Amino acid sequence: MSEPNDSPAPKRRRPRRAPTWLAILALLIAGVVFAQWLRTARGDASIGIAAPTAVHIAATAGDRNLPIRVRDSVSGRTLDSNLTVHARGAPARVQDLRAAASGERIATLAPGDYELVIGAAGYQSLTTRTRIDAAQPLPTTVWLTPAAPSDALDLLALKAAACARCAIVSGHLYDRASGRPLTGAQVRSSQGARTISDRDGYFELSATLPRALASDSEALPATFDLSIEHAGYRGQRLSGLPLLNDSRHLILDLDRGDGLVSIDRHHVQQRARQREDQQRPQSAEDALRAQADAAASADEVGLDPARPQSVALAQRLAAQAASVAVPASIRVGINCSGRSCTSVSVYNFEDYVGRGLDEEWIPSWNPQSLAAGAVAYRSFAAYYVAHPVNSRYDICSSTSCQAFNADSVAATVAAAAATRGVLLTRDGQSAAFSEYSSENNAWDDPGDGLSCVNNDLSCGNGNNGSPRNGWPCLSDEVGRGRGCFGHGRGMSQWGTQRWAASNGRDWRWIANHYFNANNNPGGQRNAFLANDGGGPGGGAVVLDDFESSVGRFASAPTLSGSTAGISTASLAQHDCATRKNGVCSLRVLLKDDPAVATAWSVRLLSGGGTPANNVELIRDGGKVGFWIYTGASGLRASLSIDDSDGTERAVERAIPTGQWTYLEWSLDDAAQWNAWAGASNGQIDGAGVRLDAVWFLREQTSFDVNLYLDDVQIVH
Repeated sequence: MSEPNDSPAPKRRRPRRAPTWLAILALLIAGVVFAQWLRTARGDASIGIAAPTAVHIAATAGDRNLPIRVRDSVSGRTLDSNLTVHARGAPARVQDLRAAASGERIATLAPGDYELVIGAAGYQSLTTRTRIDAAQPLPTTVWLTPAAPSDALDLLALKAAACARCAIVSGHLYDRASGRPLTGAQVRSSQGARTISDRDGYFELSATLPRALASDSEALPATFDLSIEHAGYRGQRLSGLPLLNDSRHLILDLDRGDGLVSIDRHHVQQRARQREDQQRPQSAEDALRAQADAAASADEVGLDPARPQSVALAQRLAAQAASVAVPASIRVGINCSGRSCTSVSVYNFEDYVGRGLDEEWIPSWNPQSLAAGAVAYRSFAAYYVAHPVNSRYDICSSTSCQAFNADSVAATVAAAAATRGVLLTRDGQSAAFSEYSSENNAWDDPGDGLSCVNNDLSCGNGNNGSPRNGWPCLSDEVGRGRGCFGHGRGMSQWGTQRWAASNGRDWRWIANHYFNANNNPGGQRNAFLANDGGGPGGGAVVLDDFESSVGRFASAPTLSGSTAGISTASLAQHDCATRKNGVCSLRVLLKDDPAVATAWSVRLLSGGGTPANNVELIRDGGKVGFWIYTGASGLRASLSIDDSDGTERAVERAIPTGQWTYLEWSLDDAAQWNAWAGASNGQIDGAGVRLDAVWFLREQTSFDVNLYLDDVQIVH
């Protein structure tokens, strides 16, 4: 308490009142400053742009300009998009973000790590990452996938099939600098067909396959050339395009100028056959890097009989398909010499698989061969998303990584769709380094005058493998008598065609044959299919099908005290817009709690968490599972089970992005359960066993996440 002051108070002048608008302005400025400080303090500073506006903070010497263009992945046209840049970590800062007259977005960024979120009306949004350091950023093109699938490529494929020996080639032409469609371009094939691009830059023409090759499953495709010319632009001649009884769509950018540039479009298999050593075009330096990647993978997850845990893991993976997270997007180095590239394209991950597979597998091959190839191609790419070539892109588009081009061919797009999300794993948690090469027979034909690629021919003729490099010998009779045309590791590309076309094997058998010797794994031949959820099989009993209501899952996602990281605006509701079976499912909307930075851990209760409200389960041989779908990445799922000694929690399984997947847990496998609550002991061994909850887990994000749950069921 202060002492009283008996002296008279001095007379004070009444202060002049500031205008009200100044006070309001001061409050607004303070609010903006505080909000910016709060975002920075949480390590999540972000700036978004949807129109030609600018946000500017004083530049520093280390700042770099990152040019970003957004395009339609089907047609190639430039999109009016929304871009948000999130700074990750204290040093990262968005200095400027503006739209250029050419339609590009220019982000001026301080050194550090960033997350980019790109969206456009009518398109699937895409999230990617970038790092800014001393080097100049590479121009980046983001290719957004339309929300509604296009059937144009399939319709043209039907048109090609109708005449048995026809190839249909279509495309879109653009000015590279502005992205403007090029109207009136002259398009001609070496067979004499010609057409003119329309106001959208679109063209279409047909070619004819030679009769002798039309039905030969062992022959390389015939080729033709395509020339494009437009006044004021440098023309292009695409030489060696494979002739396919199918439809191919091209996206081509022309530069202003004159003359004609020739671009070699021979298939990788054709180019390799033209070389003396029959190798994929690859520099010695890049070959060494690839070998180092293979060696690193072998050291990490190779099966060793001397390590019982590696044998037990392989047995578990063989018994049940693992659930492994599939990347949502991939950064692809473009215009590459070896692994050194001059620009970056970012694709939806599955879009990348569908568009790139035709550059490695011959699209005229049997559909089962293409599907097996899609699994290997997808897994190889997913490995590099987790182990990027460098900070600017995950994988290069040359044969030094995995060949890729923005073209699309109907057959290989279909193969990718048929195996969507399925990849290979050696540890049950991540994608395997899934090597493949053209002709993996471990025999050097003495009569062909060519050197062999495989440096270990100890397996002999009619075998696939390279024991010196960690790949045990595998009997592969379809390769017998074929000169060495590969490194012996992993899948034989020509072998997939022979097993499918001449022996009637499906893609699952082919993938298992080459990567785990049909459940006889060893060394690096110990990769198993993941995300191949075919459902629960016979004898399944559906607990909740959500056809008419939310069933036992009537609780809000935040009702349980074990739930963390999400706000009370999250909900679980009956939904009939998206479903796996029947007509309806359970939609679970998860919204971040902005007051905390906690990772999401959502316990969605069954029967309100009361055991008596749930169905009794049979422990011995019993299984519990459900179908699940989400468009978001990074999500995992689990279960909790009540038994008489407490509540056990299942091991977490990744939820693949963009596909319905069946996740399942075995009640009598102790390796799938951990102690969680009460007097639990990490195994389901109580006399009474009932489902407690379904769990969803994810690292903290500010974005809304939708999941769809369908047909929660048990198998006895």
